[in-house]
Amino acid sequence: MFPRGDLNRIWLVIGAIDNLESATLVNIVKATGMPKPTINDILKKLLNGQVPSVIIVKNEAIYSIKEWGDFREEITKLFQNSTCKDG
Repeated sequence: MFPRGDLNRIWLVIGAIDNLESATLVNIVKATGMPKPTINDILKKLLNGQVPSVIIVKNEAIYSIKEWGDFREEITKLFQNSTCKDG
């Protein structure tokens, strides 16, 4: 399992959503082995668009991936629009 704070936890949840027939919170917890509060926090981040180019939607209790965008392009935009780019 990935340690707390590891970005791979987000990718694991995205993978579960993409691969599960019924990607509910309970099923994602079972599939990933992570605690329910952790999954819930990650899902909130995903639903709020905090992962560039991946659009997650929730329909009743089911999560799904609406769109896989161009990850590289979105990261570039994020960097170009940030205030932390010195160098």
